Amino acid sequence: MTSPDLNSYHPDLIIENAKNGWRIVRLNRPKSLHALDESIVSALLKVFEYFHEDDSVKAIWFDSTTPKAFCAGGDVRKLRQLVINNEVDTANKFFEQEYALDLLLHNYVKPIVVWGEGYVMGGGLGLFMAAPFRLVTPYSRLAMPEINIGLYPDVGGSRFLADRGPIGLFTGLTGSIMTAAGAYGIGWATHICDAQRDIVLQKLIDIDWGHYPAGDFRALDDTLNGMHRPVSPGPLQNSLDVIHSVCRGVNFESDYAAIIGLSDARSDWLRQASENLQKGSPSTAAITWLLWQWGRQVH
Repeated sequence: MTSPDLNSYHPDLIIENAKNGWRIVRLNRPKSLHALDESIVSALLKVFEYFHEDDSVKAIWFDSTTPKAFCAGGDVRKLRQLVINNEVDTANKFFEQEYALDLLLHNYVKPIVVWGEGYVMGGGLGLFMAAPFRLVTPYSRLAMPEINIGLYPDVGGSRFLADRGPIGLFTGLTGSIMTAAGAYGIGWATHICDAQRDIVLQKLIDIDWGHYPAGDFRALDDTLNGMHRPVSPGPLQNSLDVIHSVCRGVNFESDYAAIIGLSDARSDWLRQASENLQKGSPSTAAITWLLWQWGRQVH
């Protein structure tokens, strides 16, 4: 079986072979903070499907070419223009392909490590959350900011927000940005790394599979646990009592009013959360609340 040229799948994707059965997948769209559109998610889907079937691939490292962002989300401007141009089928295709990609990664049998440095938001967080090893750095900023643009948390958000209880509901309703501490605290991130990306990657590539079954997840766990560096609590952890008091998940209007009421909170982070909801789309807030309810009931 001849190997396809995976780098020909998309001009903004870089695919590299590394030793010990590792493959490297890099988003390379720095001007848009590596935003996703239909063409790039379709290409990613093909690449990851190929790696899934290729026995020579043991593990995959997934990142971007710049530290400013792993992926800031879907290319919303492009989607909006497609709808305005009455090209709704193309817009729908984007979501179909994006969901297929996220589902594939959630069910992947080989280890995937995502380097979530910089912005990891919306569709980027959907990709991130689909991987079993989710690395953040002191410069990571994670969020589901759909409240600001009138969409709703998609790409599996109804599941991973619901899984986090009131904190997930608050995050979805306010689009609050999380630091590495917050992301690790609620399990969005599995490890916090303060080492340079290339050092972390090299340590993983150098794993001696001989000590483990090839592609074994424990090999990665052991290596990454040795590099994990806890950080002091961030604004999320410092606001947990408040979050639980304003997000009861029983009545939408009362949760909405309680979060808006944080406009005079002492914490900048809570005041920003209140402002985001106040200025954001009410229909997004209502759909997010209902999706969270639904996600709590579906297992």
